[in-house]
Amino acid sequence: MVGRESRLGGGGFALMCFAVSATAMAQPADPTPDTASSSAEAPKATAEAPAPPDAAHVRQRLNEALAPQPGGLRAADVARRAEMSSPEVRAKQQAVAAAAAKVDQAAWLFLPRATLLARYVRLSEVASANLSDRGSILGTDLPAGQPVPVVCPMGPGSTPDQCYVRAQGVELSFPILLNMWTLQGTLAIPLSDYVLRLSQNHASATNSKRAAETQEKAARVKTQLDAKTAYFNWIRAQGGLLVAEAGLATAGAHLKDVRVAFQVGSASRADVLAVESQVASTEMLVENSKNMTTLTEEQLRVMMHDPERTQYRIGENIDAPVADEPASTTLNALFAEAMRQRLERRVIDETVASLRETRKVLSASNYPRLDAFGNLYHQNPNTRVFPQQEKWSTTWDVGVQLSWTINDTFTTGAQVQELDAKILEIESQRAQLDDGIRLQVTQAYNAFRQAQVGKETTERQLVAAEESYRVRRELFRAGRATSSELTDAETALVKAGFDGLNARIDLRLARENLDHALGRDAVRP
Repeated sequence: MVGRESRLGGGGFALMCFAVSATAMAQPADPTPDTASSSAEAPKATAEAPAPPDAAHVRQRLNEALAPQPGGLRAADVARRAEMSSPEVRAKQQAVAAAAAKVDQAAWLFLPRATLLARYVRLSEVASANLSDRGSILGTDLPAGQPVPVVCPMGPGSTPDQCYVRAQGVELSFPILLNMWTLQGTLAIPLSDYVLRLSQNHASATNSKRAAETQEKAARVKTQLDAKTAYFNWIRAQGGLLVAEAGLATAGAHLKDVRVAFQVGSASRADVLAVESQVASTEMLVENSKNMTTLTEEQLRVMMHDPERTQYRIGENIDAPVADEPASTTLNALFAEAMRQRLERRVIDETVASLRETRKVLSASNYPRLDAFGNLYHQNPNTRVFPQQEKWSTTWDVGVQLSWTINDTFTTGAQVQELDAKILEIESQRAQLDDGIRLQVTQAYNAFRQAQVGKETTERQLVAAEESYRVRRELFRAGRATSSELTDAETALVKAGFDGLNARIDLRLARENLDHALGRDAVRP
């Protein structure tokens, strides 16, 4: 669903890290002598952690680190490159090519069917027969005065190589040819198909091609959305690392202060241990943030098929204004827009249109076929020439044929029923899809509104957390605040930094998800 997958390592990642931190701080301290001695010797990296310049250091470090750099990577760049290298998009492109070939095939069917044939036949030899001088055919006497059909060998004098016929005073003699050569050209014109089949078949193939093209575009749009999501989550991870490092610097400065306070007796050993626990938890948070940064960066490389160890710079201004929806916008208006523009609905409509045309083609089998044909023969010997001679001659014929395969009506009926069921199945999927789109639009719109409010709220929270930390730190140094109070302020400051970062990223992702739910990314140039 919209918004569910848009926050890889986002607010959930930050809350997970803070849960680890809170758990570590909530563990009871055991101030044994060994622990006390270890608290006097903090890790070198922690002891040398620089104190923050002021309470607004989290905001400053974030703004500096996430500022767009010349030649840096932008969301649109990632989307374009991911689309170009996507295996799914390439597969859809091949499907479009196959569908286009089907359209070409359907177009060629409009041409008359021309056939060329070359044939050689070897006839067996026939033994001569001893027949009467009246002439006979296959042992049947020929009455006087009737035409004499020629069947060889016939009559006295016939041989396997020579035919001799004598009947009614007529004598014929010609060779018996055992080799037959034929060159034939046939032109068939499916007259009934021009009315009942060909146009419908071409329309079906055209609609199938449109469906394939729409699916290919949908794959492009989905790849672009996934790429942008990965890009902004990469920025989220980088910013999270900066916030974690700033939190570690804050915790390190606090640890130095509480150790000094412990030495002068104004802080207890439990205070020292609590801050050390916070430092350790923050170090774990930094490590988790580094891992998340590495993971999201590798995801970008995979999506764009870049070489291993390719480094990227931020080129997107995540604080750039995000387009808002008009105040008069209603959910019903958004539903209508999505129904017009969503590619998934177009795929279903084009698929159903293709199947309906295919149904017409199948139904045509219930009617007789009317075909015109013409044949041109060039034979040696030509069977239509008498007497046969060993030479080439040309003959032709033309005609019209009406045929009806009765059994086709039974099989066609079953095929039409199967196709009708398929059409109803797909149309039911459209209704299911429409329900899903409405839910998607509702979720995406609410998430966008929530992200707008969240960005404004977290900005105020960050300002308040910065001020709270500044005041608590001054009070602690003056001995008017406890170490735990300062620890709480530090935790709130780091959390406010994470929340502010997530709110900035969430707003941009919510905008992208809303545009996708409405199908606006499908109509962008």
